[in-house]
Amino acid sequence: MNKPALFGRMGYMSNEFWSWGLSILGVIGILLVGHKNWRGYLVGILTECAWVAYSIETKQWGFIFGSTIYISAYCLNISKWWDEDRRNRFKNMFTVNPLHNYRKSK
Repeated sequence: MNKPALFGRMGYMSNEFWSWGLSILGVIGILLVGHKNWRGYLVGILTECAWVAYSIETKQWGFIFGSTIYISAYCLNISKWWDEDRRNRFKNMFTVNPLHNYRKSK
């Protein structure tokens, strides 16, 4: 049995292993995003890059199209999130809280 070049010295790993593993990583990324953790976007983007490599290795070209859409969505959403975060930080710099010193003293 010929070993696919992508897996190199690790030896042959079944397509099922990669499908399950990448799917689980994708779900972890989605859960992190749901908990407002920016690392979820990073996990999602890296997982989609791995899906592209998987699709090239297995010659399943449809995955490349889907992964491109997912990567675009992740990049768009993280940029929106960072812009919103930046605006909120700027807005909160000028917000005066009359109880700020009172809460620190207790």
